[in-house]
Amino acid sequence: MDRRKLLLLLLMAWLVLPGVSAADAAAAETPVAEARVAGVVYPANPLVTERALFASDDGVVRLDRESGERVWRALAGEQTFAPVMAAGNLLVGTGSGLVALDPRSGEVRWRRFREASLYSPSVAGDLAFVAGRDGTLRAVEAASGEVRWMRRFEGWVYPPALAAGVLVTGGQGATLTALEPATGRLLWQRPVGQELVYRPVAGRELVFVTTFAGEVLALEPSSGDLRWRYRDRVASGSPAVDDRRLYVARLDGVLRVLDQASGAPLARHDLGAGVSMPLRVAAGRVVVADAASRVTVLRADDLSRVWQTTLDDALRAAPRLERDRLLLVTGADYRVRCLDLVSASSHDDARPDGP
Repeated sequence: MDRRKLLLLLLMAWLVLPGVSAADAAAAETPVAEARVAGVVYPANPLVTERALFASDDGVVRLDRESGERVWRALAGEQTFAPVMAAGNLLVGTGSGLVALDPRSGEVRWRRFREASLYSPSVAGDLAFVAGRDGTLRAVEAASGEVRWMRRFEGWVYPPALAAGVLVTGGQGATLTALEPATGRLLWQRPVGQELVYRPVAGRELVFVTTFAGEVLALEPSSGDLRWRYRDRVASGSPAVDDRRLYVARLDGVLRVLDQASGAPLARHDLGAGVSMPLRVAAGRVVVADAASRVTVLRADDLSRVWQTTLDDALRAAPRLERDRLLLVTGADYRVRCLDLVSASSHDDARPDGP
C-alpha cells in the first residue's frame, strides 16, 4: 500500500438547549478539557460537552449524554472530520468545505470554501485555522467564517499546532512552517526530508511531528530548532501527549512511549494489528483501537495492559476513557456503549446505561 493510501486510511479512521438560560446553554456546550490545550481548542471525535456527544464519520450526529439517544444527524452522506466547538458553532471540516452547525439543532449556519476538502480547524480566541488538501491554510473568524488571511503551500497542508504564540504546520511539502497567528506572517521554515503523516502536535514545551521516513521530530516552536530526532523503521501517526511523555503508534500497531524532553524511549507494546483510531491518553492510561476490532487500555508509564475487549460492531469515533468507564460510539445507528473497567483481565460487558 502506498503512502497516500496509508495516510487516507489513517485520516478516515481518525467534531442553548430548550428550557435553559443562554448562560446555562453556553456552559453546557463547552467542550471538556481533553480537547483544549493551553487555551487552544483542537478537534475531538467524539466531542463531549456537559450534555452531549458529537460524533463525526459519515456526517455528524448529536447524542444525548445521559440517555445515549440521537438528537439529530447532519451532513449525512458527506465525508466529515472530527468537530470542534468555537464561538457557539460546531465547526466541521468536510470533503466540500468548512461547515458551521448549530449545536442545538444541527442546522447548517454557514458553509465556506465548497471547492476544497478541508480538515476541521484548530481554534485560538476568535480565529479558526483551517487547512486542507488544496494546500491552503486559512485563518477565519470562528463566528462567521470570514477570512482574515490565507497562505498557500506545496501540496496538501495539515491543521496547525499552536505553541508559544506560534502556528506550526506542514504536510506534503516536507517542510515545517511557522506563522504568526494574527497575520499569517512567516516566522521560520525547516525542511524535514519527508512528508508528514498527519498534523503537528503541541506538547508541554515542544512541537512534535511524524514523517513517512519513520521519524519523530521534536522542535522548538519559537525558532524551529531541532531538539531531538527519533528514528524507527515504520512510520507512526500523529502522537498523543501528556505532561511529560509522548505516545506514538506505528502504522503496524507497535506503540512506543518517548520522553518529551529528550526523545528517550521509555516503553513499547505490540498490539499485533494496526491502529484504527487516534490514541487517547487520560488519567495515566492510554486507550487504543486496532484493526482486529479490539479496544485496549494500557498503563501510560510502561504500556502494560490493563484491560481489553473485542467489539462486535464498528467504531464510529475513538474510544474515550472517563474515570473507570470506557465510552464507545459504534454501529450504523451510532449506539453509545459504556463499559466498566472492572478488573485487570480482559472484559466485555456492554452496560445499557448512558455514559
